[in-house]
Amino acid sequence: MLIMRTKIYKYFLICCISFLHSIPSVQAQCEWLYENRPEGSYIIEEDKIVLFYCENLMDIIYAPNEYIDVYWEYTTDTGEQCQDWDWSEDDFFFSVNYNDPCIEELANNTITVTFTGVIDETLPPETCTFDILFNDPGNPTIQIGEGGGFYDTNQQITICEENNVVLTASSLGSNADYSSFEWYINGELIENENAIELNINNTNYDINSANTFYFSVTNYCSDLQGNSIDSEWLTISIYEGYDQCEPCNWDLPDYESSEFYGFCIDCEGDGYFPEPPNNEENRSYENTLRIPTCEATTYRVTIYNRLGRELFQSEYDNHPWDGKLKNGRKCKEGTYYYKLEYVLNPSLDEDQQNETKISTGSVYLDWGN
Repeated sequence: MLIMRTKIYKYFLICCISFLHSIPSVQAQCEWLYENRPEGSYIIEEDKIVLFYCENLMDIIYAPNEYIDVYWEYTTDTGEQCQDWDWSEDDFFFSVNYNDPCIEELANNTITVTFTGVIDETLPPETCTFDILFNDPGNPTIQIGEGGGFYDTNQQITICEENNVVLTASSLGSNADYSSFEWYINGELIENENAIELNINNTNYDINSANTFYFSVTNYCSDLQGNSIDSEWLTISIYEGYDQCEPCNWDLPDYESSEFYGFCIDCEGDGYFPEPPNNEENRSYENTLRIPTCEATTYRVTIYNRLGRELFQSEYDNHPWDGKLKNGRKCKEGTYYYKLEYVLNPSLDEDQQNETKISTGSVYLDWGN
């Protein structure tokens, strides 16, 4: 009982000294906190000490023997104040316990500890403050945002390449400031993208198709265990144009204003009808299965004479009319009628852009001089 009363008295004394002493307490550097810790298990920045611990870990921090009395107090990132200290004979120690009820539901897995120690009762106590950061695996996910708003990652995500979309690593389980990131697209590492955010415009994504993004995160504990943690995959379809961006379109003649199609086989080198909607030469894809886009609209055309007799019909997608009959004979110069069936861009769910459209009208054939 004598020992207990002595300790209680000293605890009361140190609290009184800390609160009432007219001379400010000495702000110690507490080098002893990290002197014997492994490299990489702590960081010092702007005189702030951060000790790294792993989840579900229990440890004890002992105060140096020169202190005759010690008081520990910590504040969670929610502002809650707690005490977790004890002594054994002449050893004063602080218990590090990830499962302490006082630090459950930590938002940033961080507690701020204030150490107060007395070396001589005639002198003001020494104090120092340090952080303890608990790293846990978390459940890394990706947030996708644009202009301050966020997409619902539970839904299919389709964007236009003009959108300025940013991906953000989320649900990390540890402080992002002390974590390292690597971003991947379609299974390939994105070089020099190691921040918590990734701007899609800085990646070599596949246009007019689905792209899969994920990130890998490492921290003190994952390095200790020799592994990294991968986020959930996020699939984003990126298109050149669609209904919610700037849709593909085919500028047809305004017949009410007496506009009509005309083409000259030998004049300007066009050589066929219809002329390419948006630079048809861009259709030379290495992957023949790639879905056409605005620059390669899919169409089929049927040509009729003035009597309504069919003269030509496309035998395959984007097969134009060259002004000749099926047997290769040149048609006479003059006006003909066409039926154009076309699809503007890739098929998208709940998007009418993939529906076949039909346009009819007249075209004037000119063979040139």
